[in-house]
Amino acid sequence: MGIRDMFTTYKTEPPQLGLWYFVLLGLVFAIIWLSYLYYNRKAYQQLFVGMQACQLIGLYSWYMLTAAPLSESLPFYHCRMAMFALMFLPNRSVYKFYFALLGTFGSIVAFIYPIFDPYPFPHITILSFIIGHLALLGNCLIYLFRYYHTFSMSWQRVVWTTFMMNAFLLVINMLTKGSYGFLTDPPLVGNHGLLLNYLLVSIVLSAAVCLVSEIFKRVEQTKTVSLT
Repeated sequence: MGIRDMFTTYKTEPPQLGLWYFVLLGLVFAIIWLSYLYYNRKAYQQLFVGMQACQLIGLYSWYMLTAAPLSESLPFYHCRMAMFALMFLPNRSVYKFYFALLGTFGSIVAFIYPIFDPYPFPHITILSFIIGHLALLGNCLIYLFRYYHTFSMSWQRVVWTTFMMNAFLLVINMLTKGSYGFLTDPPLVGNHGLLLNYLLVSIVLSAAVCLVSEIFKRVEQTKTVSLT
């Protein structure tokens, strides 16, 4: 495959990972463990920020140069929003905290059930998917290990934020004919109409964010006990 094929706009089919699937899962577990150990290390933090910046610049440069349709190129997928939130929102923002929880769940699920664009490896969209989600996982974990103890977000606020975010994405999907947030055609369960899709995705994401928050709460309690 030549360099041109990395940037082609000709769609074929998504790549088949084979054994590489398990390599990617191994990287996920490695990042979780290394982030727990080294979240306070400046070099470790900068590694994932740099990866995320390169990935976003590369992907959106390709979108702009190829005049990609608005139904695909806007930053309104859940993980994409989390990437920008972790990069640009202030650390004390409750929305950065929310997207760190959401991004932790989303980046792990992205490797358990990867949904690639219909291009062969190593197309820029495929590389962006892999690098972007690995970087997102690292950035989310680093942030949560550093700042989780400073926030308190009730489950009611999690639900409210999730449902309002997805309502916004519904409007974007109607305007662009896209499937941002997978609200038009959710993976695994399939399309059950906009309203039911919205409810299913919002409920699952709300539960997932609360679950990740509870896991980090227990991690913080364990750290506190070990220090006493």
